[in-house]
Amino acid sequence: MGSKKFTLNWADIKKIGGNALLVGGAASLTYIAQNLGEIDMGTMGALLVPIIAVGLDTAIKWMKDSTKED
Repeated sequence: MGSKKFTLNWADIKKIGGNALLVGGAASLTYIAQNLGEIDMGTMGALLVPIIAVGLDTAIKWMKDSTKED
């Protein structure tokens, strides 16, 4: 059940927190991708962005409700 106007319930707070994590993850991924050339991590640097992208995709799938309603 949804919350009333100008109020938040626990489900709303969980959605806001999940969205904040996703936006933060996307922003971090963008920052790392733009500054990857300046960060000296040897050969591991080339793997950093794909690892973070897979982690972010996993988090999105974990937070979504994939069940089908009858």
